[in-house]
Amino acid sequence: MKARRLALFAAGAGALAGLLVWRRRSARAPEPVVQLGLADGSVHSFHLTDPATARLQALAVGVRDPFTGGA
Repeated sequence: MKARRLALFAAGAGALAGLLVWRRRSARAPEPVVQLGLADGSVHSFHLTDPATARLQALAVGVRDPFTGGA
């Protein structure tokens, strides 16, 4: 009887901990897609809907290719 209560308590505590972890992970804001560091130390973030995002990603690939040999 005592072992059953202990097992039920452990299962309940595990379920509660799992629920808390799941809620914290699902509440996080997604990371911005592109960040541009400016000369004054500030950072400008572009989101998926911003048309400049695709152009900046293409420019980043163009800068990276000579360093990686085009791979």
